[in-house]
Amino acid sequence: MEQVLTKALAFVAVIALGYFLKKRGFFKPHDYELIAKIVLNITLPCAVITSFAAFKMDYTLFILTLIGFCGNLLMIAWGFILTRYQTNAAKIFYVFNLAGYNIGCFTLPFAQSFLGPFAVVATCMFDVGNSIMCTGGTYALTSGLVHTGEKYEPVNLRSIAAKLLGSVPFVVYMLMLVCAVLQLHLPQPVYTLTGLIGGANTFLSMLMIGMMFEMTLDLDKLKQVREVVLYRYVFGIALAWLCFYHVPLSAEVKEVLTLVFLAPSTAIGPIFIARMGGNVELAGFANSITIVLSIILMTLFFTFLHI
Repeated sequence: MEQVLTKALAFVAVIALGYFLKKRGFFKPHDYELIAKIVLNITLPCAVITSFAAFKMDYTLFILTLIGFCGNLLMIAWGFILTRYQTNAAKIFYVFNLAGYNIGCFTLPFAQSFLGPFAVVATCMFDVGNSIMCTGGTYALTSGLVHTGEKYEPVNLRSIAAKLLGSVPFVVYMLMLVCAVLQLHLPQPVYTLTGLIGGANTFLSMLMIGMMFEMTLDLDKLKQVREVVLYRYVFGIALAWLCFYHVPLSAEVKEVLTLVFLAPSTAIGPIFIARMGGNVELAGFANSITIVLSIILMTLFFTFLHI
């Protein structure tokens, strides 16, 4: 349990470091945009490639991919229902903070350390469906349904495909998944290089969130954060309970599903919020809160399992 707390608190410490350095003037208010570009286009794609180095395709676990994909669609729909009479900024904020699970930067290390090798494979299979949405799917749908300052594009297959293919992490994820299905592997030196670069992804993602973080005393905005976090974890805990006690899958798979549904918001959600002109400071604030809550809930879960 000490390992869980140590890793979790390390994430919080890096977020706090980013916020502290911004407040001290080391970072300027918009320096997070450069970090976001590095994360989205360099370190995250490299981390994805590295995660497939020892990936073993298990077709019986494709149910987890479907659950990861549908879980995102459910929360996207719920976000639009909650904000159907609200502003575009509210729609963007709710959708990107309700949908998406931070697997690679947060949940996977816990699965690897406490649930074993099988859990890593199962978590990755869930993340395939999750990442289809997180790395471009949610952005493609939301930008088509919400009229922002950008040129409006109606929701159709062409506009969705254009948005998806414009997302570097999504393209890399799909290419690596095809390679896994075909049992193709990249040369080992490639994995060595991507491992070196991708190793910085967790640190940069957490630092970026800290740079985006901004405390707010605006009661309306605090109400938004409270509501979106409440709905996210009410749904997450309900889905975790349903999977753990009522889904006819193996005990190992149930443990993985419970863990992933307790995950915090995805680290790249605020990047897409910024791209769509949303309130990035509020997004960073909400994201940080979900990390703290997930630390508490996952710690309680591992205690329940007596790990």
